[in-house]
Amino acid sequence: MPPTATPQNRRKPRTWPFLTLFVSMLAVGAWFWPAAFATLAYNRTQILQGEWWRLITGHWVHFTTSHLFWDLAILVPAGALLERRNPAALGCTILFSPLAISFALLAFDPAMAIYAGISGVAAGVLVALAVHGLCTEPGTRWVWLAVLALFGLKVVLETSRGGQPLNPDLVAQGVRSVPLAHVVGAAVGAGAVLFARRQNKQDSTANER
Repeated sequence: MPPTATPQNRRKPRTWPFLTLFVSMLAVGAWFWPAAFATLAYNRTQILQGEWWRLITGHWVHFTTSHLFWDLAILVPAGALLERRNPAALGCTILFSPLAISFALLAFDPAMAIYAGISGVAAGVLVALAVHGLCTEPGTRWVWLAVLALFGLKVVLETSRGGQPLNPDLVAQGVRSVPLAHVVGAAVGAGAVLFARRQNKQDSTANER
């Protein structure tokens, strides 16, 4: 007979999105450090000269205040919702997507000399949330399909525009979108959800034996 969940062993959902807030505050804190961009941004030349930390830290610095604001406008609500529903998937997305994006840029976009911003990670969190919703919330499946469709449309349009963002505010400030970063982040987010679901199924099967 499978074990019965009790109030003592049933995991309660998190009330506060601590990880989402922590990650967001790192980006805000970096903005207020005058030397952050020069020290932390993804810089291809300096990375190849051995400054490997930039592969990770480059995602937490931003070109402008507006760039930071719009990235967090996606990351904070999507991260908060995902952290309540699937904190393991959120953790994996935040842990692995920065390196995956940076290595993809190194390998497939050699012309990308400098990259900054947490939009690729935010894209991963948003897609992870949508995939989780598709898998677990059949009543609102159309909402998550719409989120994925809009994300895909954004990537296609920005790619066709040569990386020009759809957001006119960012266009005015000369901030370029990097669709490759968003696609890689999305792949990591979707993979994190599917991997977590597979692990949960394996654990449930083991407990029923």
